[in-house]
Amino acid sequence: MNLLLHCTISFFAISYYVTGEKDVKRLLLNDPDVVNDRLNHMENMLVILNNTVKQQSQTIQQQATTIQLQQAEIRVLQSTKGTGSTFTIWGRKQCPNNTDTEQVYSGYAGGGMYSHSGSAAEYVCLPPDPDFQKTSGYNGGYNGYMYGAEYESTFFGTPNEDVPCAVCRKTCSTSILIIPGKNKCYNGWNTEYHGYLASGEYDHAAASSYVCVDSYSEYLNAGVRNDDGKLFYPVLAQCGALQCPPYVNNYPLTCVVCSK
Repeated sequence: MNLLLHCTISFFAISYYVTGEKDVKRLLLNDPDVVNDRLNHMENMLVILNNTVKQQSQTIQQQATTIQLQQAEIRVLQSTKGTGSTFTIWGRKQCPNNTDTEQVYSGYAGGGMYSHSGSAAEYVCLPPDPDFQKTSGYNGGYNGYMYGAEYESTFFGTPNEDVPCAVCRKTCSTSILIIPGKNKCYNGWNTEYHGYLASGEYDHAAASSYVCVDSYSEYLNAGVRNDDGKLFYPVLAQCGALQCPPYVNNYPLTCVVCSK
C-alpha cells in the first residue's frame, strides 16, 4: 500500500513538472503583451536611429557647405595673390589694425617750405632709414629742398609738433578712396581710418595738397620746436560756389580713407 501511494505521488509530481515547464514556455512565446512590448521597443529604436541619421545628414550638409565657402575664399585669395593697394596714414606712427593691412614703414611727414614759391605741392612720408649716394647737390644753388612737417594749428593738438606718418598696404584690396567731407565710407567700402582734411594755409607762397589727418593724431618725440617747413592746417568750408547747405561756412571738413 505504501509503495503504491509513493509511486502515485511521484507520477503526479513528474507530470506537473513537465507539463508546467511546457506551459511556461508556451506562455513566453505566445503572450500578446510580450510581443507588443518587443514590437514597441523595436519601433522606438527605429525612431531613434532615424533621428540620428537625420542629424548626421544635416551635420554632413553643413560641413559640405562650410568646405565650399572655404574653397571659394581660397580661390579668391589665390586670385588676388600679388595684388593690393597702398595708402598713407597722416598723423599716426602705425598703420590701422585692420584685417589684411600690412605696414610698409613708419616715418616722418615732410615736404617743401611753406614760404618758397617753387616748393613741391605734395606732402610725402619720409622713411626713417634713408639711403644716400652723393654727399652734395648742384654747386650753383639751384636745388629743391625737403623739410619736415609740423602741425601749425592747435586744431590738431599742440602747435609746432612734428607730424608722423605710416605707409600701409592692403593685401586684398585693389582700390583706395579718400573722401573729403565724410567720416564714414559708403556702402561696399571698408573704412581704413577717418579724420580731418588738412592742407597748407591759403595765403602762403607754396602750393599744397589735401591730405587726411587721423582723428587721433600723434606727434614725433622732441618735435615741439618751431622749425616750420611743410605745414598742416585744418581745411574750412567756404560758402559761395560751394553749396551751402549741405556744407556750412567755416566748418572744418572731415575725411575718410576707404578700401575695396
